[in-house]
Amino acid sequence: MGDTTPLPQEKALLSRYAARRDPDGRLILRSASVRGPVLGCLVPTALVVVLGSLVAVVGNFPGMFGPPALALVFAAIAVPILVRQGMRAWILGPDSIQEATVIQTRERRVKTPRVARSVVLRREVWRRRRGLTGSTDTVYVVTDRDSRLTIARFFNWAGQESRLANGGAGSLARAAPTVPVAPEPLAAPANANLLSAVSEAVRELVELLRTELGVPVAYESGETLQGPR
Repeated sequence: MGDTTPLPQEKALLSRYAARRDPDGRLILRSASVRGPVLGCLVPTALVVVLGSLVAVVGNFPGMFGPPALALVFAAIAVPILVRQGMRAWILGPDSIQEATVIQTRERRVKTPRVARSVVLRREVWRRRRGLTGSTDTVYVVTDRDSRLTIARFFNWAGQESRLANGGAGSLARAAPTVPVAPEPLAAPANANLLSAVSEAVRELVELLRTELGVPVAYESGETLQGPR
């Protein structure tokens, strides 16, 4: 089942993640709450179910039961995925990272440690046909066999705001929590200059991972047609 000892007080990060030390001195990094995206899913679902059912019953339109049924199916799929996102955690040590699951801040299920080789900060700039522009910043940890663990992803809407991407890129993207705005959301240098273009929340997270893991940071950039709504 894992350790059920209550977790000590955690330090909140700008990314909405939280960090604390375990008894061995390793840092436990916990993902952000998904309350916003979950509410962003459940509230519209409830409205569709109530209004659709009301129209179907009062107006005698059986076909109006269809939209509520689809909304319930969507919520049944999306909510568990979102909740799982909010339970992710990583235990960081010198050259080592472990994936973990935190349930109600008490229970921890830990996977096998993996060798950490580097931290990667990648930016992808997106330019949509509707004129919407921005970028996606992703923080990875490269482990053994060159596989990558995605630690966090952030969306930057040019001229607007930056948000943690824990609500996905669909209709719930704007329900995710905001973070400090990226000063240069469309700049994409594939070197250390990228740090000055991303949100302060991203810089803080990259520096924390670099320090705790004791590994170098690599920078990547590119373009994509896929961006949040």
